Amino acid sequence: MGLGASCCAEEDLTEGPKEPPEVVSSYTDPPHSEAEPRAEAAHELSASRVPSKWSRLQHMRHLEVDAEILRGIPLQASLRSLGELWRRSPVDLHEQARLGLYDLSVPVEEFDVFLSHTWMTPGRYKVLSLLFQAGWKHMLLGQSLGVTVAVVLSMQRWLPLPFDLPSDFEELAHLTCPFFPWCLLMAFAGSFLALMLVPYCPSLGGRDPLCFLDVVSIHQVDNELMERGIYGLGGFLRMSRELRVLWSAPYLSRLWCVFELAAYRMANPGGRIVVSPVFVETGVLLTILFTYFVALLFSMITVLQEVARFTVYVISLTPVMLLMHLLRRNNMSKHQLLSDLRHFDLEEAHCRNEFDREFIHRAIVEWYGSKSAFTEYVRGPLREGLLRSSKSTFPLRYLVMVVSVTFCTSLDPLVSSWLCGVDGQLILSEFVASSFGFHVCWFLAMLRILIYLCDRFAAPIYPGMLDYLQTLVIFAVFFVLYYAGQVASRAAYTTSLSLAVVWTCLAVLAAILALSFFAGKRPCSEKGKERTTGPDCQGQAQDRAPVA
Repeated sequence: MGLGASCCAEEDLTEGPKEPPEVVSSYTDPPHSEAEPRAEAAHELSASRVPSKWSRLQHMRHLEVDAEILRGIPLQASLRSLGELWRRSPVDLHEQARLGLYDLSVPVEEFDVFLSHTWMTPGRYKVLSLLFQAGWKHMLLGQSLGVTVAVVLSMQRWLPLPFDLPSDFEELAHLTCPFFPWCLLMAFAGSFLALMLVPYCPSLGGRDPLCFLDVVSIHQVDNELMERGIYGLGGFLRMSRELRVLWSAPYLSRLWCVFELAAYRMANPGGRIVVSPVFVETGVLLTILFTYFVALLFSMITVLQEVARFTVYVISLTPVMLLMHLLRRNNMSKHQLLSDLRHFDLEEAHCRNEFDREFIHRAIVEWYGSKSAFTEYVRGPLREGLLRSSKSTFPLRYLVMVVSVTFCTSLDPLVSSWLCGVDGQLILSEFVASSFGFHVCWFLAMLRILIYLCDRFAAPIYPGMLDYLQTLVIFAVFFVLYYAGQVASRAAYTTSLSLAVVWTCLAVLAAILALSFFAGKRPCSEKGKERTTGPDCQGQAQDRAPVA
């Protein structure tokens, strides 16, 4: 626990004024000699004037609410200035900067979200995770606006269209249509501009949740307010509707993080525990960026009419192999998370301040009966709840964000066809079979299968160079599905509108089956004679991964 009063920080706590030795020893309550009445009286007088931490806290309820110091910050506001609040631990700031942190929070009556994290994890990963959680709707909105602008300006020929795109329809093979991937480029610009503006925009679909964030909700300079905040964490948790754990590899190694996990279950049985591994959004960002790159590469190669269609697919999709390898490596974090839970040991959780360690252990024994009982809870019911909550690394909303990229890509050829006078029914047929059928439904099914394979086979079966062969096999499965879907889609919309509708219905069915089979959620189930209930089951309602 650090000078910044972070519940999960690595550094030592600034203790404030040191108590006299005799006061500290008074907590142990040693037997006094009857021959030393004067020393005993002096000792009691000193203790009454300068109370030690223990004398102030030993009778305090761990979940007691100190309403005077309840302070929170809106989630999106905490991400401003490129997430400056998250990127540096308060112990790395000079005193004047720490003093200003408390002023960024405001008095609250309760918290919508208690943000639990460790400063041992680089802040950029937590900022990215929270940006996507708070801003995925903003990204889709920005993307939609960008595509709309691109379509309108392209149709008015106010944007340059320097390339020629051959028509897919045999009867129109003589046509060359003006083309440039403006929809794709505008979609990229709109979505990522929206993501950067999330901290300054109103929340979509509700108000910006008020959050407990240790660095601003606990005073970083005033020793008295700092102690009240640190040892009042149980009360803060009690007043929080949701505990959101920004999970990273060091999380369970920090004793104050363990305290928050233990306290919330007791303080707020009706609240939600949402485990949000920070590696999820890292994988999402990689997937989106690679999808944009591959889509742009495909668009540029397509205009080279002398290149065979199959060759176009091979060249364009080859970078996906790198994405798959990165996803497999990223998904190893999920397996590490589950392994940490399986082998959790309370005694191995670190806390450099012995007073804090005793305070936390005393609370856990009070709540769970013993430290071993809490250890078994983490290894058993908590871990099982996370395993049941989801089998996928990506929640559905993030899949939609990736699929929206390919959908935007498919609009550029439609605009090109419109500009060169292709019949409206043919354009509608291509939209139904290609834009919606293939680029949305079929691609969604492929994406779900791809992510499942990268998760299921994240660990190398054979180390070394054979590990890349493992990635190549996964890529081969993806390529076959992609190429087969593209061929079927093109055959459908170039034949008739009716066949395009039939193909699209099959693609919709494929998407439903893939989403159900590879990412089906299971409800909380009975384990032996005891049904798993409580906040960890309620946390399953959150579409996160791997509790994800």
